[in-house]
Amino acid sequence: VNVFPGPLVEEVHQVYNEWVSQVIRVYKEENHVEFEWLVGPIPVTDGVGKEPVSRFTTNLESGGLFYTDANGRELQERRRDYRATWTWDVTEPVAGNYYPVTSRILIRDHDQGVEFAVLNDRAQGGSSLQDGQVELMVHRRLLHVQTFGQALNETAFGEGVIARGRHFVVAGRTSESEGVSLAAQERMLAQKILHAPWVFVSQAASIGRLGDVQSQQFSGLSISLPDNVNLLTLEPWADKRLLVRLEHILEKNEDSDLSQAVNIDLQA
Repeated sequence: VNVFPGPLVEEVHQVYNEWVSQVIRVYKEENHVEFEWLVGPIPVTDGVGKEPVSRFTTNLESGGLFYTDANGRELQERRRDYRATWTWDVTEPVAGNYYPVTSRILIRDHDQGVEFAVLNDRAQGGSSLQDGQVELMVHRRLLHVQTFGQALNETAFGEGVIARGRHFVVAGRTSESEGVSLAAQERMLAQKILHAPWVFVSQAASIGRLGDVQSQQFSGLSISLPDNVNLLTLEPWADKRLLVRLEHILEKNEDSDLSQAVNIDLQA
């Protein structure tokens, strides 16, 4: 483990073995911690498939409950070893408690009023197999055919593929602090992750020359949208028409202010 302090961010570099490593970033001006993981190629010379997970353990009393998002929107309550409409015989305690996680998974300690959430940068499987724990599967390489389909043994150039991604951890009181609830902070962070800027590289004689030939800023809006509204679709149609879709990114009662309905004047 190596620690690299800095004026804006502090990094912790962890190397578990030759195919698993991680960089933890704590930003000075942010309320989240970033975990960038690198996994692979997963070795299978021992004849055993593997499913690496990233597991976060806390002292929260979550009471067998955890929450996952429904395609990035409404949170769904999950209860470990339970099905709402039938009596479930727990024969697969791990796989049976895994759910799709598109943007975030979280646990809550209602007695302490504390929430612990993990936001991901891609769809993954996740669960809370023990109280106070959250885990997400980051990679998998299996050698045996499951009930349906083929063995999940993806390779490239004769070796197992490498997976790289990021998790963002947000934790705190569920009550509002500094005017914004923790749920609203999670929603806004998820939007930043989803709409992260793309980096392009091109030749230029100098930075000044680049500024002369290219615009450094662009906005298709005359005014900014409210913090709780996202421009979901801006699609050109025929006859100079546009399809515009806006979405309210918060659920009801997630924030006393930002969960309220918003009116948008598209002609403004």
